[in-house]
Amino acid sequence: MIIDVFKKDYIQQMAFIAVASIALWGKSLFFSANTAVASEPYSLLYSYLESFALSYPLIAVIIAFVLVIAEGFYLNHILVSNNLIHSTTLFPTFAYILLMGADVANQTFTPLLFSNIFLLIALHNIINCYNQEHSYEKVFNASFCIALAFLFYFPSVFMLLFVIITFVVYKLYYWREWLVLLLGFIAPFFALFAYYYLADSLDVVLQKLSTEAIRFSITYNLSQTVRLVCGAAFALFALVSAGAILGGLSQKVIIYRKKATVLLFLLLVGVLFSIYDIVLPANQQNYAIPMAFMLPTLFLMLRKKPKVCNVVFVLFLAAVYVNAYLGF
Repeated sequence: MIIDVFKKDYIQQMAFIAVASIALWGKSLFFSANTAVASEPYSLLYSYLESFALSYPLIAVIIAFVLVIAEGFYLNHILVSNNLIHSTTLFPTFAYILLMGADVANQTFTPLLFSNIFLLIALHNIINCYNQEHSYEKVFNASFCIALAFLFYFPSVFMLLFVIITFVVYKLYYWREWLVLLLGFIAPFFALFAYYYLADSLDVVLQKLSTEAIRFSITYNLSQTVRLVCGAAFALFALVSAGAILGGLSQKVIIYRKKATVLLFLLLVGVLFSIYDIVLPANQQNYAIPMAFMLPTLFLMLRKKPKVCNVVFVLFLAAVYVNAYLGF
């Protein structure tokens, strides 16, 4: 079965991931001139990267490709180090790469591509706060990184809601953690506002932030049938995976239950991301981080039914590749 490759050694897994990734990104890697660059006019930092991508489309696609792979391996490390997945599998890396590149419009620079660098660091810090007496440093690092992510992609601010939910799940009720959370988030803005103030352009920055804050959209172009159908398929996979994980939590140790529950709440963050995503509200990138944990867990639970497991995996791959090559 195809899915059995993730039970083999690292070399075979990485070879499979390399071939599958190049096949997924082939349309952009070999025809980069036709790849549209995502626009985020109100982002404070992404606009500079957008200009670079428009001038050098092939380089932008290659950098994006490398970043997605690097982020996938980092997410895999986070899950393994927290005993949330088996230490020998690279399935989360593969799932992350698939979801980040499932739409050809995302196979170049996007705000979330750069935002996710900092969101993953934030996740790594905050998920490790469980059973820690003094987690101030981790909380500060997490909120600081969320603020940096915010500078690339405004909806990243919703990760603060995820941190608050994590505090509740982990029972971190001490006022110091909450204060550190606030201080870590506002710290980067002191330096940023000071720079723009000295550059006499603070009013422009404030206008960008206020304009972005009131943006709200749940529109979707129904004529894009392929994206709609594939988006529905991804949503179905998400719901089935979440249900399977919740159903099996009672059999796990408490530390796994706490951390898995926290990761499931990242789906809520993805929904909030989508509400603010005007261009692609059904953007699979919004759900890449939680789904990279949920999908491998789902297939692990289906391992006793190999035929069903393989069919579901092939259907998932079909949804990704059809969306990438026919969703335009």
